[in-house]
Amino acid sequence: MTEAWAWGQEFQLGYVKHPPMSAWIAGIWFALLPRLDWVFYLLASINAGIGLVGVWQLASLFVSVPGRWFAVLTLVLTPSYTLWALKFNANAPLISTWPWTAYFFLQSVGTQRIGYSVLTGAVGAMALLTKYSSLVLFATLLFVAATHPERRRYFTSSAPFVTLLTGLVLVAPHIWWLFKTGFPTLQYAAAKTHALPVDARQHTLVAAIASLGTLGLAALGTVVAFGKRGRPALRNIHAALADRSSAWLLALACGPLLLIMAGYFAANLRVTTGFLIPAFFAVPVVFLVLGRQQATRSVVRRLKICVAAVWVPLLMASPLLGYYHFATDEPILIEPRRQVAIEATKAWRHTMGRSLRYVSGSERVATAVSFYSPDGPSYVSLESPEASLWATPADLLREGILVICRAGDASCIKQATLFSTKNTIRYADSFASSYLGQISKPQQYVLFLQPPAGVTVVWD
Repeated sequence: MTEAWAWGQEFQLGYVKHPPMSAWIAGIWFALLPRLDWVFYLLASINAGIGLVGVWQLASLFVSVPGRWFAVLTLVLTPSYTLWALKFNANAPLISTWPWTAYFFLQSVGTQRIGYSVLTGAVGAMALLTKYSSLVLFATLLFVAATHPERRRYFTSSAPFVTLLTGLVLVAPHIWWLFKTGFPTLQYAAAKTHALPVDARQHTLVAAIASLGTLGLAALGTVVAFGKRGRPALRNIHAALADRSSAWLLALACGPLLLIMAGYFAANLRVTTGFLIPAFFAVPVVFLVLGRQQATRSVVRRLKICVAAVWVPLLMASPLLGYYHFATDEPILIEPRRQVAIEATKAWRHTMGRSLRYVSGSERVATAVSFYSPDGPSYVSLESPEASLWATPADLLREGILVICRAGDASCIKQATLFSTKNTIRYADSFASSYLGQISKPQQYVLFLQPPAGVTVVWD
């Protein structure tokens, strides 16, 4: 999450790991609101809410109001729109943009109206600028269009061309950035998604099972909500598998999962659960349509009880669960990043007599310093400073830089040592975090203070 902020405060057309959308959203959000934890979680929650409204709108094309509630509440029983959604990382905007892209696209296919076509291209561009994996959604929607009852009218209209042109115009600046910078995001994606066959198979199998497992509570809630009516629904869905007229609906529900899995078989793609977080947004409504089931008010009422039965106890138990994990988790999971940021900033100000402008080091610690430090310094990648296009070598020389490494991060310490000069101040310090009165075991860090040009300091 702090990485999204660290990038977002430096508005760029792309970043070394991912396209820019998640960083842009975080940057704009914190340009308007204070950098506090609850504000970040509010952003994540609004993002999930926008996605659920998109699911509601998508469901409105097929079912009545109770059916729309069923589609939304079912997804509330999955971690994609709840627990996982609270982590606003590079995948997060996909849970909001994918349902809306599908909704506008189906409206465009059904009506051929230019407005819906433009909105499809615009929101689709947002999805692609979030993660390139959105190409899976686009391929799914292309198959949906090719098998849709209105396919002839759609493909002979201007609608698909308007959508394509809109998307290309909005993505063009990022494409220009890719050519200018040597395609770093594509190189990063290739490095992260390919692996040895054994490793790729293991990751893919685990991701598929885990992702399908996330639908377990939703499936159980559906069984409780429909009761005996669930069996006829399953028989109807089974019959729909052999009905060519249902192909576009099946593709809408299952296309993202099947295409991502096909990537493993076709190109040895190492699939992770992150790929599949937004994949199941259409499953509930397609269940209703192909299962030929009407979600009545009583069905929705029982499903609401299921939602409350799951989330109210978890909400009440969350402080105790937090306390337990704080006491038992690995040190890196309870790292005192806020404390490091505040104390390191104090040390820099006391020593240099000016605010902190640049920070680097162990990635998660350094981006956290960028977020939690009252100075809001710019983050610079230690391994590849050239990737931080907002900080030139001249900038770093003029303003100085603070490098913070975990004591056990030998690579970071080595890089920082090579980066150091005779004026660099190096020291070690320990920091601890706290939760509900419990203090963690102190963790040690090595700090390198590189003074600004022309500044002479005396370390005391």
